[in-house]
Amino acid sequence: MSAAPPASSSATKKPRLLVVPHIFAEDISIREIEFARRLTDRFEVFVLKWNDALHVDASSPLKRRLRQFFVAASSAFHSYKTLPLFNGFTPVELPVWQPILLRRLLGLPRAHEFCKTHNRAAFGKVLAAHSISHILYANELFGTGRIPNIRSAFDVVDWFPENEHTSERLAENRANLRRVAENMDAVFAVSEPLCEKLARECSINPLPLPNGADLAKLRSVPAEKSHALRAKLGLENRFVIGYIGNHGPFTGVDLVVNAFLAARNRLPDASLLIVGPAHCWQSLLDNNRDNGVVATGGVSPAEIATYFNALDVGVLAQGITTGTDFAFQIKVVEYSACRKIVVSTPLETWKRLSWPNVLLAEPNPAAWADAFVKARGMAWQSGWDRFVEPYDWSILSGRIADALLAPSAQK
Repeated sequence: MSAAPPASSSATKKPRLLVVPHIFAEDISIREIEFARRLTDRFEVFVLKWNDALHVDASSPLKRRLRQFFVAASSAFHSYKTLPLFNGFTPVELPVWQPILLRRLLGLPRAHEFCKTHNRAAFGKVLAAHSISHILYANELFGTGRIPNIRSAFDVVDWFPENEHTSERLAENRANLRRVAENMDAVFAVSEPLCEKLARECSINPLPLPNGADLAKLRSVPAEKSHALRAKLGLENRFVIGYIGNHGPFTGVDLVVNAFLAARNRLPDASLLIVGPAHCWQSLLDNNRDNGVVATGGVSPAEIATYFNALDVGVLAQGITTGTDFAFQIKVVEYSACRKIVVSTPLETWKRLSWPNVLLAEPNPAAWADAFVKARGMAWQSGWDRFVEPYDWSILSGRIADALLAPSAQK
């Protein structure tokens, strides 16, 4: 792969940053895209864009697999295109081979290597065409080798349920991450527990870089807009417990519904609002519509801040695995940015942070019902704002810029 051309000597010219998100999507908040929007004051920012087969939903597993195949196949033969400026950065579309297309034929490790090999040429074209000087990776689809004259960072955005992998596969994952880190000028990880794990098991010392929220946007929703939404949903004068997100099988919607039903005799004016796609929970939600459960399905990103503000209590019901315990759940920050009480399973990050508005309850309906009742008697205290304010995306993006623009060190 060719190196980037020498940077311009002009003092006013910004360095050129290419962001490689773990996926590109416009219907949900994507960590690297949130950072890209806010790094434009220190870089000219370009973001790789492709249709990712993993970001596909459908009403049945078979339909989802078929849609994933067609999305992945079309992505591999997509044309290269630089798009107009969007949110302050320049999206760049390119053909992308995705492992899901070949994993049954080659096995997942070989499928990954095949895709990286075939994606490098398109990646190199982007680097050369836009004179890239810095790269922020959150994805290995394009390779992560060291490139002369380009400073690079890798962002470990999440972890995975280790119980689903063999010990040999876990060892391969750790060795691969060590190789990636050796080629980087900086490594970030999404939570303090994950940073400690990577240091302990992979001999990597990442910089902690948690998820954040757009505090100004979330806090600027007019009260009358939230009231109008509640009226539209039939939630006027109700105590609204809400769960916002993409509700896949690991999100614990069944726990939330069962806890809500268990608490109804103590919270007779309560309603449960499930916001976002929830195909795998649809029958459960449909069966409880007469019991105070309201499900919206997907919601436009432009409107999601209003939904956060329309709640009285926010919930996070993910089960406890290595995939969730080492994560930093963005929803808790977003609920808290809107000054809501939160009920959550006792995940490691939230046990450590111990925010006063976050009630941790063991994952069973009785404990959660008690937490809902306790949350009803709580109110946001003005002093609690200080816990949330360091988690604004703009503040967090500064850590990336500082690391990428720091003087080079020999590796």
